[in-house]
Amino acid sequence: MRLRMRLLALPAALFLIALAPAAQAATPFTAGTGSGQDLAVGSDGTGHVMWVQDESPGDRLHYCRVPAGGTACDGESTVLDFAGPTLTANAVGNAQVFTPLANRVVVLATCWACGVGGITDRTFRWISTNNGADFGAPVEVGNNLALNGQAAYVNSLNLSLGVEGTPFQATDPGTAPNPETATVSLASGGLFVYSPAVVYDETLDRAVYATNDLDTVKYAVQTDATPTAPELNNVANWQTDRLLSSPEGDNDETALSSGPSGVLLTYRWFVPNDNRLGLRKFDTGTNTFGGPVYIEGADPIDNNSLDYPHHSQDSSGRIHVVWRSLHDDGRLRYSRSDDGGTTFSAAANLATKETFIDPIVEANSTGAGFATWNTNASSGTIRVVPIDPQPEPAGPGGPGGGGPDTSPPTAGGFAVGDPTLFPGQGTSFSFNSSETGVALLTIQKQVKGLKTRVRGRRRCVPQTRRRLRALRRRAGSPAEFRRLLRRQHCKAYKRIGSIRQNVAPGRNTIVFNGRIAGRRLRPGRYRALLVITDSAGNVSRTERIRFRVLRRRR
Repeated sequence: MRLRMRLLALPAALFLIALAPAAQAATPFTAGTGSGQDLAVGSDGTGHVMWVQDESPGDRLHYCRVPAGGTACDGESTVLDFAGPTLTANAVGNAQVFTPLANRVVVLATCWACGVGGITDRTFRWISTNNGADFGAPVEVGNNLALNGQAAYVNSLNLSLGVEGTPFQATDPGTAPNPETATVSLASGGLFVYSPAVVYDETLDRAVYATNDLDTVKYAVQTDATPTAPELNNVANWQTDRLLSSPEGDNDETALSSGPSGVLLTYRWFVPNDNRLGLRKFDTGTNTFGGPVYIEGADPIDNNSLDYPHHSQDSSGRIHVVWRSLHDDGRLRYSRSDDGGTTFSAAANLATKETFIDPIVEANSTGAGFATWNTNASSGTIRVVPIDPQPEPAGPGGPGGGGPDTSPPTAGGFAVGDPTLFPGQGTSFSFNSSETGVALLTIQKQVKGLKTRVRGRRRCVPQTRRRLRALRRRAGSPAEFRRLLRRQHCKAYKRIGSIRQNVAPGRNTIVFNGRIAGRRLRPGRYRALLVITDSAGNVSRTERIRFRVLRRRR
């Protein structure tokens, strides 16, 4: 889904001038709520944002069109329905949107219990030829695969390339079979494969797939100047299970792009207290990825839980990169390279003081573009901001503040006044802080959970209708569904609300009045999480304590 980046070839000095003024990033706006977001930017700078929304009685795709540099969805924004019995449609995976030509917008998405011919994953395609003003009817192009990760669309070949973990499927509505049913596995394993991505580079005549399997990057290559769907769906035509040369280890969050700078791979290298954002370039002579360039630089802001990297290319080969930092309540960081990935500009901010999950950045040949992200891994707020990189504001411990403060505060002696409460009853939480800062006390309730894959790792997450539907679809029968439910059952925690309070060195107390987010706590088991952030954005270790809320005796 990253085959269409274009940006004006500005001199490096002009880029630095553009970064020099204001200290605050552009103002983001809310496009809607949902998950599985994607973004494309047309040649006129128009942004096209897609996501899936869990709705009743049937899920739908939501579309936000944003004028170049805009700060709101325009009047052409709409929803797209799946074909067939839409009242039972269950959208799965990620939306995928592309702008391969001027005024042409292509959308791909998958649903279950929709279309015609029984219960299976079905991929549909919508096309607009008037820049998103309206879309044609959905056409089923494939089944047996739920689009996830990063897909691709090749306009000249009328090809869609989709991935779902290890499975891959190419679809061509103009060539039999239609819809496509064949899939091929491009990596071994499968249980712990995350962040799949695929691109096709018409200049290099290559399709490249990448993913991470148990924190190891694997990739596959297929060479063909004019591939067809049947050729791509034949594993004998691929070189599979290839590994990076001299891998760092513990790598994840893979993403691919193709363009004038070739095929590029970015990923996160987990290093305690100093995660790295690596970029490697594909070598067509050996069909391997070369050595890494690390993008994030030395700023301690980016040592604060760097995560969710994404990159894209423009038509001149310039590379754009975004990632998340937890510094000072959150930063959406941005950097770009004007020399094909040899060097990168100093990291700047696109947005601040928010939760940034799965950010995506796209732009066009004039430099107009956007970034989008979600505020929750499963279903949250879809946020959008124009590309307007701003330097970090000066302040204590930061730029111009006498040297960076890189030492995190410590929180100790965390205690609750009364660990057994009734609904509406208050208590207090006390703790020691090593320095001045802001304490965040988060209350979570223990709920039924499911063991599932979230952001590259197997975790226990709250049990929701959407997750149960996905498990029931995977099971195929009531008996198998009950067996999987028992096997994947776990105890999870759901966020109820939080209290923020300034703290001083020494003993501090946060008073809980019995209500959070305006409501009394219902009977159940709870835990409180405490973190302290100092003025330089350094975050303490999370402290935890459990308590209960009992039913009031009559």
